[in-house]
Amino acid sequence: MLDKQLATLFSFDAFQRMAKNEQLNQYQINMIFNSLMTLDIPFDVSFVSGTRKGAQSLQLTIHLNPSSTLVYVITLEPGASVFSPSP
Repeated sequence: MLDKQLATLFSFDAFQRMAKNEQLNQYQINMIFNSLMTLDIPFDVSFVSGTRKGAQSLQLTIHLNPSSTLVYVITLEPGASVFSPSP
């Protein structure tokens, strides 16, 4: 079941853009969150407002199972994020 849900999620343009670390607009970010909720895929989001040290950004953690997660950093403005990029 999860494989089918992930295949659906990966097919969305906004998710592909996020996976390629491309800039996303608010509509695309909302579409990703709504898709995760609709597909009943658990996720966490952390937000850091912009500072002089780091860009405003989100860290999206998608939980695949108890031992596997996908972590994406989405910068909302130019510059480096406080979050470390996923390995």
